[in-house]
Amino acid sequence: MNESASNNESASREDAVPRFLVDGTAGKLARWLRILGFDVLYVSACEVPALVRLARQSDRIALTRNTEIATRLGDASILLRSEHLRGQLEQVVHSVGPDAYRPFSRCNICNEKLERVKKETVRGRVPEFVYATQDSFSSCPQCGRYFWHGTHYANMLEQVRLIVEGDHDESE
Repeated sequence: MNESASNNESASREDAVPRFLVDGTAGKLARWLRILGFDVLYVSACEVPALVRLARQSDRIALTRNTEIATRLGDASILLRSEHLRGQLEQVVHSVGPDAYRPFSRCNICNEKLERVKKETVRGRVPEFVYATQDSFSSCPQCGRYFWHGTHYANMLEQVRLIVEGDHDESE
């Protein structure tokens, strides 16, 4: 496969990945969907008509526990059944399919795509121990945060695995 065909395939795969709008009924969900690599707009407070309009204008699937929003948007929404984060994540991941997520590719705070950066560029910007023990770093071009695969990374990967495989405890 030539490079342009590979780039086109990658771009079309990215275009096929749904973008979400998460309302205030599922705030924690937005951060975890970003951890999974989804493009997520979080709106903590908004009147129903304005939220519906925003979802339509931004071509995003609304994720909500609000039946009025879900009814108005129809197929452009997912009515979250669970009150618990793990159940919500499992519902969303299973509705979009296992190939749609790209863990740790977005900033979980501001939603921007992360960029790989050379180790030398983070010297003095991350803790010395982290610099000494890690070789791979990413940064957020929007907020300037740095990311690396520390001990939290393995824990989060395990959580992602459990979510994707549907092995969850509703009390979480």
